[in-house]
Amino acid sequence: MANRKKVSEEPLGDKEINSGSLIQRNYQLKKQVLFYDKIFSSLNAIVLVFDLNKFRVIWANDQYKKVLGYRKKSKSRPEDVLELYHPEDKDLLFQMKKFFLTNRKSTFTAFYKFRNSVGKYLWLFTSARVFRYSEKEEVFEVLAISIDFTQQLTYHKNIKLLTQEKLQEVNKKYIEKITDREQQIVKYFANGFKTREIAEILGISFHTVNNHRKNILRKLELKNLAALVNFAVDNGLD
Repeated sequence: MANRKKVSEEPLGDKEINSGSLIQRNYQLKKQVLFYDKIFSSLNAIVLVFDLNKFRVIWANDQYKKVLGYRKKSKSRPEDVLELYHPEDKDLLFQMKKFFLTNRKSTFTAFYKFRNSVGKYLWLFTSARVFRYSEKEEVFEVLAISIDFTQQLTYHKNIKLLTQEKLQEVNKKYIEKITDREQQIVKYFANGFKTREIAEILGISFHTVNNHRKNILRKLELKNLAALVNFAVDNGLD
């Protein structure tokens, strides 16, 4: 019987094994990236990573272009980016950066106006958290999710309550300054009562009500009665 030649089975080298593992890992990583990219693109919200040092978008989902009309990657100067914010909101990025310098594990939220590619200001609500930070490497990036509130709300039942609650939080330090009696007078003014009518209802003099009104305007830092009425309605004091 002829002797059969033994086929030598040399073990795979470390390079071949590592190369195969690397290819497999890269393939799995690409699948994951495509999967998450599909999720982010399906959201009706802008998701982006923003550089707070250079004021530029590093990465964004497809909604960034759909909603705002801008390319995902642009080489805009910081001053060009700031120009896209409404004049009343130009300090938003500086406020965000200042907030995160002392609250890196917290969430920064803002409601503001931002100009899209055709020049229209959109109302955006943004929630952001620190994504990467390194003072040594000069890295300061945030992950932000923004929703376009310019569109008509499909369900708007509680929007007034939400607005009042948030305004009350913002104006809490002012509202706490006014006494129970002054809040009572604010309520009457907000419901259309005149100074003399309020005096008769409460059994106090006209001048006392007038003095209360002056004190209330001073404490709330308001200029006139019309501003007081608007403040009362907006903050649920009516």
